[in-house]
Amino acid sequence: MKLNNKYIIGCHVMFYEIDIVEEYLESVHLALEEVENKDNVKVEMMWNLSQYFEEAETTTKLYEIRNRIESLSMKYHYIVNKFYDQNDKPYTMADYRRELNNQCNECDYVIWGESDCLMPRQMFGVLEQLMEHSTQQGIHRFIATFGIRKMWDESWRVLEHPEFTNKPYYSMDTPEDTKLAESSPWSIRYTMSQKEMDEVNAKTTDLDVEMIAYPKFDGSGLVISSDLLRTGANIPPAVYMNGDDSSFLESCRLHMGENYRQFVIKNILKVHNRTHPKKRRYVVNEDETLTSHKKRGKKVWYKTFNDISKGNLGKLFYSQERFANYKDFQQALGKKK
Repeated sequence: MKLNNKYIIGCHVMFYEIDIVEEYLESVHLALEEVENKDNVKVEMMWNLSQYFEEAETTTKLYEIRNRIESLSMKYHYIVNKFYDQNDKPYTMADYRRELNNQCNECDYVIWGESDCLMPRQMFGVLEQLMEHSTQQGIHRFIATFGIRKMWDESWRVLEHPEFTNKPYYSMDTPEDTKLAESSPWSIRYTMSQKEMDEVNAKTTDLDVEMIAYPKFDGSGLVISSDLLRTGANIPPAVYMNGDDSSFLESCRLHMGENYRQFVIKNILKVHNRTHPKKRRYVVNEDETLTSHKKRGKKVWYKTFNDISKGNLGKLFYSQERFANYKDFQQALGKKK
């Protein structure tokens, strides 16, 4: 397959995600297998080794992580590496994705990778077809999303893969529900393998693509046409961490209004392994009895920063309220210690 379009797929990786990220890289590699002109795809990795928020167990462990990155760079020789290692200044996934979006003049598609995401093998072939179709329809500014697993409320139904949309959602509020959530393949709390995703996608013969006129998406594996980004739609600088996808969603709504278009490729599944057991490792003073989903949520710094991030998210548009900043975070953290 020869690509007519150019792609940038970028992923921000914290040092503690080193054990999980190869699964993401392998999924991108498999998607590239049938591409003849691989130079049309820039696979960018931002390796964040900063200790601003959390520290690695030891200096030796951080050195080992650097060696792991070097090994991955040799295996996936085409990746473009970037590094961040300042300990006195924070840098988050929201910061990276904001910068990634600004590369829109170099490509036709910008794709948000994520360390716990598996991209479908069919990705490039499908997106080539989609660009051809959208151009014929005079639609140049759009979002594209692949099918997802069963989510927590009906508003997500439009994005759910048809094989999973009528399955039950398990909330993890009880031990029984937690067990079901972690063992049911359609559950977003189940850690799905590449093989399992491939088996689901192999069943698809004809694409089921719907177009919606309102924004609905999460950040993992998000596909954005560069023309949409050229409007200036982006993650606002006031969003420091949590809410990068929600704030970008609202920015798209603001810039596009009634002309917003999103293509939902329902029967090609992408996987977001939110509770992958390898997601958080090598962090000092981590409670290893907790699942990866709950480890960070128990920490004072995270609760404080999450409150600030969500507070800013609610003030983004049509407001004169002051945004909280990192000084406020440090001050609030000092009071809570």
